[in-house]
Amino acid sequence: MITVEEAEEKISRELEPLPIEEIPFGGATGRILREPISADRSLPPYDRVMMDGIALSSEGWAAGHRSFPVAGLQLPGNPPLALDNPKHCIKAMTGAVMPTGCDLVVPCEEIEEEGEIVRVNADFEAVPERWLHRCGSDCEAGDELVSPGVELGPSEIAVAASCGRELLAVTREIRLIVIDTGDELVEVGEPVNPHQIRRSNAHAMTTACARMPFVKATSSHCPDNEDVMRTMVGDALQAHDVVLLCGGVSKGDHDYVPAILAEHGVEESFHWVSQRPGKPLWFGRRPQGPLAFGLPGNPLSVLTCFHRYVQAALRGLAGAKPVQCLKVALTEPATHRPPTTAFLPVTLLSGEGAILEAVPRPPRNSGDFAAVVGTDGFVQLPAEQENFPAGFVATFFPW
Repeated sequence: MITVEEAEEKISRELEPLPIEEIPFGGATGRILREPISADRSLPPYDRVMMDGIALSSEGWAAGHRSFPVAGLQLPGNPPLALDNPKHCIKAMTGAVMPTGCDLVVPCEEIEEEGEIVRVNADFEAVPERWLHRCGSDCEAGDELVSPGVELGPSEIAVAASCGRELLAVTREIRLIVIDTGDELVEVGEPVNPHQIRRSNAHAMTTACARMPFVKATSSHCPDNEDVMRTMVGDALQAHDVVLLCGGVSKGDHDYVPAILAEHGVEESFHWVSQRPGKPLWFGRRPQGPLAFGLPGNPLSVLTCFHRYVQAALRGLAGAKPVQCLKVALTEPATHRPPTTAFLPVTLLSGEGAILEAVPRPPRNSGDFAAVVGTDGFVQLPAEQENFPAGFVATFFPW
């Protein structure tokens, strides 16, 4: 049996980002950027008025003028007007280019209009360049605005659009299949006998993958039949980047998964990890080919192993930046039996401290997946310790 840290390290060795594809920016939400987005010009590209009001020259203001004839109207999207007389002003709207000859914006809340004359309130404090967004103050042409490895969201898409990037270079979608094994499993909606259970692991995994738009996940069920499994696993390895098998990885007579993966050229990296839940975890890779995970069949083991190992592996294949794990403090004492690392479900408490508090929610066993409903994730408790007092700080992994 290897440690959690060793398992994590062995998986990370196999994570080479998948190939790049170019797609329209409008369909790139949630995908992982592989090339930087740089400014094609300075932003903003002109001196931009930030308030509806008037634009005038501080020269006229300094000379004591407080009433200004209107010399024109500067609208957004129009070329800049020119203020030739510092005794006059130009009405300007938010987003418009600053008229030449002007360096002072007076908001409409600070003025009174009488026909074509605008009077500025006596208590207005004039500050040149206030409410003026100077050209290039955000960035200069060529500046990198979004780095590779970022999951593209609304702000990144907005930046791409503003820089004229019709196509974005992203990692192609990861093709993943979940194969749950077992004669006891029946599909949701089908008649179920007392000695059977409904499929849940596969649906949990595909749902978890749905939160990662760069993963395209499907599922299939395999009975405890060696020949059927051999065919299904072979087909899955040919068509996918990642194959997740649930069940069939322990020491039972029908636990065929490790042997069948080996038959198909998948080289075992490790089998059995010193952790609870999820000891029988299996991981390997076909040389220059897909990754394969053999997850224990118990639902809580599946959930935990997916979020502890598989999720990070998927981000690695996508070329995504690593996620920084939170540290949380236990609100109550907890115990577990060494020498295994423990994964303890918790519920986070909202707070204003530097470290969030986490309430332990220990399940009855690794099959008690209903117990994690309402929890936010789990903490990792180190193997060498048995008793963990309230206040103990641990690493948190969200579901």
